[in-house]
Amino acid sequence: MKNINESTIFSRRSIRSFIKEKKVEQEKIDILLRAAMQAPSACNKQPWEFLVLDDEEIIDSIAPIDRHYVLASLAPLVIIVLGNEKTTYRGENGLAWYPQDLSASIQNILLQAAELGLGSVWIGTYPDEKRIQGLKKHFNMPENITPFAVIAIGYSKDKHKFIDRFDNSKIHYNKY
Repeated sequence: MKNINESTIFSRRSIRSFIKEKKVEQEKIDILLRAAMQAPSACNKQPWEFLVLDDEEIIDSIAPIDRHYVLASLAPLVIIVLGNEKTTYRGENGLAWYPQDLSASIQNILLQAAELGLGSVWIGTYPDEKRIQGLKKHFNMPENITPFAVIAIGYSKDKHKFIDRFDNSKIHYNKY
């Protein structure tokens, strides 16, 4: 068995410093998207879509939408994870379950990126209406598509390393 500090899930970190000149290979992009689509989803509806940005000018063009997106302009690759309102599972109450589905998909991207030797960072979009509408307008997205997250990806200037975040005080057995 691997030591936990050698495991991808324990060494993955949010990376905000990329070697912008070093492009992410198409093969690795394909693997990231395949990993994203392996995520579980409510009733297997798979309500995700992905907008892949690998053109520097297009990546830079999202920075004015929100100050947090400036971080994306530091990376050579950006994947915008999108929720499709038409394909999401809706329970008896009619609520869309895509936030859970897309979060699982994003976690798969982040873990797979680390496994491939890439750095990544999840830049929140949903539920911030300003960010959602800014991206929708910028990319002329249809009404049923909701930008959920922006993920900046690239070769990291920093090395992934294990930082123990275990906190026993947050664990409750059989009662709170």
